[in-house]
Parts: sequence; C-alpha cells; structure tokens
Amino acid sequence: FHYHALVLMSRIANVFQRKEDERRFNKQADLVRSAINRLLFDFQIGVYVDGEDSSHASLHSNMVVLAFGVVPDNRRRTVVDFVKSRGMACSVYAAQYLLEALYENDEDGHALDLMTAKHDRGWWNMIQAGSTVTLEAWDWKYKNNLDWNHAWGAVPANIIPRYLMGIRPLKPGFSKVLIQPRPGQLEKGRVKFPTIRGAVQVDFKSKPGTAFLLEVTIPAGMTAAIDLPFPGGDDSRVLVDGIALDRRISGRFARIDNVQEGYHTFERKSQT
Repeated sequence: FHYHALVLMSRIANVFQRKEDERRFNKQADLVRSAINRLLFDFQIGVYVDGEDSSHASLHSNMVVLAFGVVPDNRRRTVVDFVKSRGMACSVYAAQYLLEALYENDEDGHALDLMTAKHDRGWWNMIQAGSTVTLEAWDWKYKNNLDWNHAWGAVPANIIPRYLMGIRPLKPGFSKVLIQPRPGQLEKGRVKFPTIRGAVQVDFKSKPGTAFLLEVTIPAGMTAAIDLPFPGGDDSRVLVDGIALDRRISGRFARIDNVQEGYHTFERKSQT
C-alpha cells in the first residue's frame, strides 16, 4: 500500500507539473518495489512471504503485490497460481484487492467464480442470510458482532462496471473512456454507467472461443478506446458497425481507438 501511495503521489505531482516532487516520489516507489522483490520473494516456492525472515506466505501478501503491479513478469505465473489456490481466504474488505489482482492478471473466469460462488464466503451467502445491504463480514460465524449495512462489503458494485464490463476513464472528466470487457465464461452482460457527460451503455453477447458482439453508446463530448476480447492465435476478423477493419492486437484484445459519440457495434467473428 505504501508503494501504491508513492506511485499515485508521483502521478499527482505530474498533473501539477511539480517535476522535482514527481522524481522524488518515483525514486521512493522504485526503492520500495525493489526492496519488496529482494527481501520478500521466496524463490523455492515462487511466492511472497509475509515479512523478512518469515516462512509463511498468505493470500494477502501475494494478491496485494499483484493488484498494485509489484510482481515482475517472470514471477507472475507462480504468484497468480498461488492466489487462485487460496480461493476467498480473505475478508470482505480485502476481496476488493483480490478481485482487482485477478482481473489485472487475466484471470477473469476465476474472478467471476468468486463473485458468484454459493459457499459461505461470498455475496450469495449475504443474500441467503436475509440482508438487503452488504454485510461487514462474510457470515455471522466469522464475526458475531457484524453489522448489516457495510459499504466495504459492496465490492462487486465497482468491480462489475470497472472490470467485468470494463468501463474506466482514460482522461479527466470522462472526456475519453476505456471499454474493455472481461466476461470470463459469462455469455451476456448489460450495464448503464453514469458519468458527468452522460451514461455510457455497454451490452455484450459472448460465445467463448467463437464470437463476441459488443454494443456501446457513447454520450456527447466523449470518445472511447474499445478493447474487444481477442484470444491469442485467434483467426477472427473484427467488424466495426458492420465493416471489417484491420485489427491492432494488444495482449488479449483488439484495440479500436478514437471511437466517436453515438451508438456502435463491435464484433469478433471466426473466419473458420
């Protein structure tokens, strides 16, 4: 968290053109990141331990470094696998960073499984308990003085629009927006997302591995970058408003940039 705070401070300093502060915060962030990776990574088991001289590796120590971009590429696979192996072994509050870590590291399906799980460490259990608002803890048996109106329990309320549906601002005031759905195994989804410039509407239909149809409505005064899910090695073509376009692949997505206001369709169709 300290590392992440330093990164954010450097970005704030950049916006205000305080170059000396930006350099100072960047230097401190680099030192903290380097220290975490030097002192807390256990090469034998391929994960991060809880502290210097500790032999214990918790879900928390690994999901947070994943969520905040501390983990180098060559260590990511073992850390991600460890995080997945631990399920929802964290509190309602910490689930925010667990789900961010999973979506940021292309584990959409596992994140969706956790959000829709029907065991006693999930949001379904809160509904079963009779709550109409999210609980402070997963269940009474984990915290017998919990309250029934805790905002920090409402993690899917921001994860679904930001990551599953993929709507995030790229420029201040939503003058430009990213739409990057990460549906996992979900076959359809729809959201109407309010912004200061009007509602962004996103609707998708997915046939995993076969086709993906995305419909978006961009309000006036806003442009968008659209990232269409595009599995590696896929021979699909991309249609924008029914017209085939050359695709620019970035990781798992085909990027269509500078999409103007109004209603548009984006489709990935297999050519085989």
